[in-house]
Amino acid sequence: MRQIEKRAQPRELAGWRAANQAAPARGGINFGYDALRQSPGVATRLLESLLAEQGGLCAYTGRRIDLGSAHVEHLIPQTHCERGQDVAYDNLVACWPQPNGPHGHFGAHAKGSWPSPAETDQFVSPLRKGCESRFVFNQRGEINPANPADPAAAATIRKLKLDHKLLTALRRSEIEGVLGRERDLSLKEARRRLRSIEAAEALLKDGASVTLDPFCFALKQALTKYIKVGERRRKFGKPN
Repeated sequence: MRQIEKRAQPRELAGWRAANQAAPARGGINFGYDALRQSPGVATRLLESLLAEQGGLCAYTGRRIDLGSAHVEHLIPQTHCERGQDVAYDNLVACWPQPNGPHGHFGAHAKGSWPSPAETDQFVSPLRKGCESRFVFNQRGEINPANPADPAAAATIRKLKLDHKLLTALRRSEIEGVLGRERDLSLKEARRRLRSIEAAEALLKDGASVTLDPFCFALKQALTKYIKVGERRRKFGKPN
């Protein structure tokens, strides 16, 4: 999971909300996500905006997604949303899989209606500052809380099934694709690849249109550890 920097809501969503405001006497809100889906142009523009600010990665799993393989996900589940919160841009992210597609064994489908209002502090949201540093990945793609005494990180892994064997295998495949199955990537190339990932994330944060590497947060950790081990071996005269 990597931290998502929210941008301004798309003007199409803002316009739709404004056009569907109810009189204060009727509660001030006359819209919801089910109604929004009846406006395909607005719904598509919303998903495009979410994909852009996330660099084309699923908010929970980090796998590559696009318009055909993603849905609009509610951080606070729809069943627990207050009036209008289900169309509030700061409660929306893009996640795998597509609407009405096969059931996903991890990520958004596993999360379901969790967390309840009483469990909110147990959910590490991808919008929460420092969320990325609360999870650690090894070169086999396995995930654990960075701090064993972090119950929210452990609960998020468990509830979203971020340690599912299929998702772990996807992360491992990406890591091996970079480091090589024999771990024969040169230190020079490892540093270059790490810089390129960090540069892409910086551009995205500045508002550029960037497609990030799948599982880039796990790749950064794997590359950082690989470089440290390689430098230590070089220092003590061992082959890279």
